[in-house]
Amino acid sequence: MDRAPEGKWIEKNAWKYGFILRYPSDKTNVTGIQYEPWHIRYVGLPHSTIMQKMNLALEEYLNYLKEEESISASIEGKKYTMSYYLFFQNKTIDVEIPLKEFSEISVNNMDGVIMTTSS
Repeated sequence: MDRAPEGKWIEKNAWKYGFILRYPSDKTNVTGIQYEPWHIRYVGLPHSTIMQKMNLALEEYLNYLKEEESISASIEGKKYTMSYYLFFQNKTIDVEIPLKEFSEISVNNMDGVIMTTSS
C-alpha cells in the first residue's frame, strides 16, 4: 500500500475527505503501533484537516483538544468550533447545543464527548 500509487494518493489526500492514516510511520512512539499504510480511519471534517495541518496523530489531537477544551478553525469558508467535555462513569454532564448551528456529538471511546459545530 505504501508503494502503490493509490496508497500514496490516500496518504497524501485522505484528510481532505475526513479520513486519516491511523498509524503513520512518524508517530509510532505516540500510537504504540507500527506503521500501517492500509489502516485508514474516518474522523470527519474539520478534525482531519486540523490533524493534517498540525501533524498530529489521533492520540495527540485528542490530548490537544482536551487541554484546550475548545478550539475554532475556518476551513474552506466554514467556521467550526470543537469542544471537549470530560465525563465520568455514572455521572451526567450538561452540554449546551447551539440551535442555529449544525452540531455533531461523538464520544472519544475513552473519557469524553466531542461536540463539533459549524456555521
